[in-house]
Amino acid sequence: MANKDYAPQSPLYQRIAAEIASQIDTGRYKPGQRIPSIRHYAAIFGCNKLTVQKAFSLLKRRGIIENRVGSGSYVRYPEKLGSAGEVFDFKTDYLEVGFFPYRRVQEIYNELFAGEKAQALAPVEVKGDPGLIKTLSRLYHVPADRMIIISGAQQGLDLIAKIYSFRIADTILFEDPTYPGAISLFKARHFVPFKSGGPSLEALDRKLGGKIRLFYTMPAVHNPTGRSYSRRTRDAVADRARKYGFYIIEDDYLSEFADDSLPRFLDLVPENTIYIKSLSQTTAAGLRLGFMVVPREIYDKILYAKFTSDIASNGLVQKFFARFISQGHYREHMAAMADKVACRKKRLTQLIAEFDFLECDSDRQRGYSLWVRAGRDMAVDNAPWRWGSDFSFDPKYRCYFRLSFMHLRDGHFRQALDYLRRLFKYLR
Repeated sequence: MANKDYAPQSPLYQRIAAEIASQIDTGRYKPGQRIPSIRHYAAIFGCNKLTVQKAFSLLKRRGIIENRVGSGSYVRYPEKLGSAGEVFDFKTDYLEVGFFPYRRVQEIYNELFAGEKAQALAPVEVKGDPGLIKTLSRLYHVPADRMIIISGAQQGLDLIAKIYSFRIADTILFEDPTYPGAISLFKARHFVPFKSGGPSLEALDRKLGGKIRLFYTMPAVHNPTGRSYSRRTRDAVADRARKYGFYIIEDDYLSEFADDSLPRFLDLVPENTIYIKSLSQTTAAGLRLGFMVVPREIYDKILYAKFTSDIASNGLVQKFFARFISQGHYREHMAAMADKVACRKKRLTQLIAEFDFLECDSDRQRGYSLWVRAGRDMAVDNAPWRWGSDFSFDPKYRCYFRLSFMHLRDGHFRQALDYLRRLFKYLR
């Protein structure tokens, strides 16, 4: 939310707008928060209300604030679309599509059409292809009778937003930092700090009770920090879900790379957990497939919301995926990716260690990214990474950035490391 500076001789309304923008930029007023009234600023600046009204109008044109009829003026939520780095892409946290075994994919699709012919294109039930549901139930050890196939994790979040649409921003709690797609979708207002082993329990207790009905969390391979909840924190959050009766939205981002001996919230408190798993994240982004496991009491609501959204997810892709998993190709693919992730992470960690102004606790991070803290100004045009401000409204995260390292082909990855080294040397 860039602030435009105005010289002292600029018209007063421009200077007022610049001051308000600065207050927003430094985090005094956060997205979704109401700013003081025109009357308030008129008193502060010793001017008439029409001058402040012109300042508000300027901020609205710049997309910094918005007016809500009968309520006042509020800081707008940033409307960002993720974009790739213009030189080498360390922003995108999906796998490079070339890593997926496309020849196996071709063989399975050929088998499908040879065996089922035109029926391979037949629609499936709203809840999903029965064969895929059964296969996923065995693979991820989740109940089949409460599963719904979805078109990626983002659709799962959107379905939750549909059934809790009334004042959902007031009733949902988030970790800080957290996944930008959830922040934008739910217009996040309430946060608890994410620490090394999970959210601050003291801060969580201050937020619970009253309005909070949902808690969005990524307990295994948290995005962006790559950390995972400790067993103690998992148990403590599960206990609070039972006590206060809220639902945990458990976004399984990349648990395949986490400690699989730790229970999920789905295991600890199934009656209070909405579990969401993206399969696009571990295969190919274009497949757009995932699943949800939801409590029985809201299953029908979610299913109806799914029907009104897109009737059913792509049936052909679901049939393919059921075979891909059952034939053992998915496990082979994930084993290959685990080796590649470990190798790339090691090389990137070694590069970061060359620069004393960069900090990265890579030993405790999992997944496709590294969360890095910079000890100095990192201002650079067209940065190839994602800034910490994408994941939090708190100004303290502006010195952080996330480097995602699995969206580059092998040859490009080697070149990208050289590019990063040159860039960090320049910033040093």
